[in-house]
Amino acid sequence: MAAGSRIRFRGFTWSVAILGITFLGIQFIRPELKNMPATADLQVPPQVKQILKTSCYNCHSNETTLSWFDEPAPAYWQVVRDVREGRKHLNFSEIGKLPPGQQRGILFESVSQIELGAMPLPAYKRLHPKSVVTPEQLMVLKSYLTPEARKEQPQRERSMLQRTGVR
Repeated sequence: MAAGSRIRFRGFTWSVAILGITFLGIQFIRPELKNMPATADLQVPPQVKQILKTSCYNCHSNETTLSWFDEPAPAYWQVVRDVREGRKHLNFSEIGKLPPGQQRGILFESVSQIELGAMPLPAYKRLHPKSVVTPEQLMVLKSYLTPEARKEQPQRERSMLQRTGVR
């Protein structure tokens, strides 16, 4: 019986050693995650900017900062994939290149995603609880978008909407 236990222990030790060496080896497989300089950052009031920086910029800008637990592979691979995908959909470091109406539309869509609970991603929120947008912060974002949209709306469009009863 003692010989059988030793063989099992030796097999277990070899398994752990192989897994450890494999884990160390995959740390050298690191896709690049570049933080390029912002070319046309979003221009919004400081309070709105702070909410976006806290909750969105880590995946949707060129200002990604990784936490210690994001660094080891395979978590790093997932983070790089998520950030690349996030930047592809929306990059606050480049959104300023777009016309103001398009920027506002993108922000409106972003606020809708936050309101629906789709953003920040649930897995991200679990690991980064400070990224959760509070109801008060959501109201700040909404109030930023709503009055500006009415001010910038052309007179012809406003009168047409009033005639149809839409306000």
